[in-house]
Amino acid sequence: MLMPRSMRFLMFLTALALAAPLLSGCESVRYKTVCPTLVTYSLDDQTQLAQELVAAPSATMTHRVVRDYVGLRDQVRACQADGK
Repeated sequence: MLMPRSMRFLMFLTALALAAPLLSGCESVRYKTVCPTLVTYSLDDQTQLAQELVAAPSATMTHRVVRDYVGLRDQVRACQADGK
């Protein structure tokens, strides 16, 4: 007795679902974290930036962006330390 086409297709899908884990192998996926590279600023550059920030205390957005950038640099340093 022949099975209907839909039944054969369902059996094929079931067999495929059961066999797929066996065909996938046992090795787990490994992810590698890639940390951004930090730009190095000279002491003169840092001094000039500090002087400009002191000279413009009302530039609140500039101060906020610099604080955010300092935080991002700290995160990159932590990322680089974890990778070593």
